[in-house]
Amino acid sequence: MPRKKLLLVYNPFSGKGGILRSLPDIISLFTADGYDVTAHPTSHSGDGRDFIAEYAGEYELICSCGGDGMLHELFNGMSRQPADKRCGYIPAGTMNDFASSLKIPRIMTEAADMIVRGRFRGIDAGLFNGSRFAYVAAFGAFTEVSYSTDRQLKSFFGTFAYFLEGMKLFDLNYFTEKSARLTVTADGESYDGEFIFGMAGNTLSVAGLTKIIPSDASMDDGLLDCMFIKRPKSLAELDGIRSAVLDRSRVCDNVIRLQTDKLLVESEDEMEWDLDGEYGGCITRAEISVEKQAMLLAVPE
Repeated sequence: MPRKKLLLVYNPFSGKGGILRSLPDIISLFTADGYDVTAHPTSHSGDGRDFIAEYAGEYELICSCGGDGMLHELFNGMSRQPADKRCGYIPAGTMNDFASSLKIPRIMTEAADMIVRGRFRGIDAGLFNGSRFAYVAAFGAFTEVSYSTDRQLKSFFGTFAYFLEGMKLFDLNYFTEKSARLTVTADGESYDGEFIFGMAGNTLSVAGLTKIIPSDASMDDGLLDCMFIKRPKSLAELDGIRSAVLDRSRVCDNVIRLQTDKLLVESEDEMEWDLDGEYGGCITRAEISVEKQAMLLAVPE
C-alpha cells in the first residue's frame, strides 16, 4: 500500500525556537500514522505561503507550525486548493486566539497527535480586497504596533491588548491624532464618523478576551464579528468605551458592533491595516467578506 504524503511548513523561530526541539517528535507522530513527511522551514515572510501554493496539490495533508504569521500563510497558500483539502495547524506562538478558539492544544506534540487522529472541520476564511486572512483584519490606534514591535511581544500581547492598554495611557489628543474619518457600510446600513479602531474577525477571543465576541459566534457560520470604535471626545466617553469593549452587556454609542458576511470600509485618507498581526497595506478602500467553511482544518475530538 503506498504511503500518504504530508507537507509540514514551519517557522523555525516561533515560540523562542521551540519548534526545533519538538520537530523530531512531531515528524515521528506523522510517520507512525503512515505519512511520508516533507518538512520545509521558512526563511522569510511569504515563503510558507508561496511554498504551500506551489506544492500543496502533491500532498494529502498540509500542516503549518508557527505563530499568527504561519497561520496567515497557511490560509493564503491554500486559497487555490479545494475546500475539502485537509489541513492542520500546530501553534508555536505565545498567544494564539485562533488556536484557543478551536481548542487546539498549545503543546506542539499534542497538536500533532490531534491532527493524526483525523477529525476535520470546515472553518471560515476572511477575504480582504481579494486576499485571505485567517481570523482578524483591523485598523486604527495601536494596530501598527503588532507588526512594528518585537515579534515575541506581538505574540504575547496581541493587537487588541495594545489598544486597551493605550486607552489608559494616552490623553484625548492622542486619539484625535490617530482617528480616521471613514464610512462603514454593511447590510444596507452606513456608519460615518471619526473612528480610532475597527476590526472584522472570525474568532471566539481577541487577545485572550472572550467577552468581546458575541456568545453565539461560530467560526463556521459564514459571518464576521465586527467592532468599530468612534473617537472619544471626553474622559467619560473614553471610560465608557473601555467598559463596553470589555463587557458586551454595556451599551456605548461610541462602540458599533456588527455581524455580517460582507462590509465596506472607506476612508478619506490612506490608513494602515493589520491582517492576522501582519502588515495588510495602506489603503482608502477595504472590501471585506467571508468564505464560508473554506478551510478543512483538524480540530480536537
